[in-house]
Amino acid sequence: MNKQSNLGYIYKAMEQVEQCLCKKIETKELSKVRINNKDQYIIFLSIGNSQIRARVFTEKDKDFQKAFQRIKQKAIQLVQKNNMNPEWLKIDVVSEIKRISFIQLENIIAKTRKNYFRYGIAFDPEFRLAFLEQEINGNAMIRSVKKKPLALDETNINHYLKYNKGLRIPFMKEMYRERDVFIFKTRSIFKERMSDKIHELYHGELTNGIRKVNNIKQETKQLIERATYYLANQVKESGQFEYGYFSAFAKKIGTYNILRHSSSLYAMAEGYEVLKDNRILEAIERGLNYLIKEAIVYKEGLPVRTAFVVDHANENEIKLGSNATAILAMTKYMEVTNTDRYLDIAQALAQGILHMKLPDEGFIHVLTYPTFSIKALNRIIYYEGEAIFALLRLYAIDKKELWLEEVKKTFDYFIKNDYWKYHDHWLSYAANELTTYEPEDKYFIFGLKNCHHKLNFIYHRETTFPTFLELTMAAYKMINKIKELQKSELLKYIDEAFLIETIDHRAEYQRVGFFYPELAMYMKKPDLIVDGFFIRHHSFRVRIDDVEHYLSGYCQYLHERIPHLKDADLTI
Repeated sequence: MNKQSNLGYIYKAMEQVEQCLCKKIETKELSKVRINNKDQYIIFLSIGNSQIRARVFTEKDKDFQKAFQRIKQKAIQLVQKNNMNPEWLKIDVVSEIKRISFIQLENIIAKTRKNYFRYGIAFDPEFRLAFLEQEINGNAMIRSVKKKPLALDETNINHYLKYNKGLRIPFMKEMYRERDVFIFKTRSIFKERMSDKIHELYHGELTNGIRKVNNIKQETKQLIERATYYLANQVKESGQFEYGYFSAFAKKIGTYNILRHSSSLYAMAEGYEVLKDNRILEAIERGLNYLIKEAIVYKEGLPVRTAFVVDHANENEIKLGSNATAILAMTKYMEVTNTDRYLDIAQALAQGILHMKLPDEGFIHVLTYPTFSIKALNRIIYYEGEAIFALLRLYAIDKKELWLEEVKKTFDYFIKNDYWKYHDHWLSYAANELTTYEPEDKYFIFGLKNCHHKLNFIYHRETTFPTFLELTMAAYKMINKIKELQKSELLKYIDEAFLIETIDHRAEYQRVGFFYPELAMYMKKPDLIVDGFFIRHHSFRVRIDDVEHYLSGYCQYLHERIPHLKDADLTI
């Protein structure tokens, strides 16, 4: 975009934003706040694009128009001086202020979950040194160093001040020990260049700064589309993924995990099922070819062809779950393309899973390569659910009775040992899949109990925890089967109404873990993470498996829940 185009756009966009805000003032949605016995409008303007961390400006005045005109001039000067593309504009108007001592602020911060401080902070009543909540979290201004409690981090604050304000006088906490500071909330709107629409943002404690949407079906499709393409774009020419980032400072995650490689391909295939774009399919194929070439080995001397996935990046481990997710990726690919392209390899990997079974029908979790000796009998409970789900997905394609019989024996072991208490979404997937072929009461009961006893926790959980939507959707599918089979007596094992309420609540709430541009713009390199899903309490981590779990949950929500919603329920 040339300079004239950028300038023309910023004039037009700021005029549109101003009209929107003036209407909100007329309707009393926005109003002045009182600070130091003065009633004022306090406005923040954040301006950025996919290539840079947003620049943030602040103005205040008892007259809204005067404050806005000054902030508008700052935006124009920034675009003019730097020939900047003003792709994203966000306006925050302070709506609540609370005066507290600096010591109180430090106590609040120390008791807050990492990255869950959801207030802005002003260190003076004039808001000369003030940060939005998104600036604080987007620049890791609150950190724990050497296992000490969370606290304001002078290094990161000063690094940001140099970038955003060009200040040379350093921020030092000691300067504020005996002073009062201000925590505040805002009402916000967001405008992106590619659309004439202005998005109103949530201002709730846990949802602050994320756009409100009008239609959950439409938004679910958008989330699936954007997250699927995000994953596809992470697949390099070699077929290996760009594994992930810690978002604030665009720090690449240097490790790799072949299990997550495969499970992410599985989710991409679910996304392809919705979008039907061959670019996604080609990325999946590159990923599968990488898996086969770099990680799959065969064990000699066995009566049947038996394969294992070796995690070379993690001490050459052979994980039960790695075999399972490889099968899941291959069988989903074959399902959506109606081919048997990877059937032989998937069957050999399934034999690898059976090779790791124990006499009591449980599993060895980890072997080591090249000796194939036992490294760990138990590692992560997820592996066992993944394993039997993978065998069932393979059975759906080749109808080989061996897989089904082995699953049934293992499921009896799970039931005997009360595995439902682990509330593992893979076990719910497996239970639901098994009831397709063996609709016995014991499998339904296990699947419902696996979800029911966790429902209250899931509904109220403040972290997004994407596997919760997967877990509850599997239970939802089982309920629909129970009704079709007229086994209504089994519904006593779950609170159906609360399950549905929880599903819809989590589907909406999990959007706060999506990197919409209005949040990504505060990170160092937004283009690396925009349209990905993140884990807030892990330093806004965007890793392929984080994206995968959100994506799988939303795909199921689209297929299974949304068709049962009435038109009125689609509107939030």
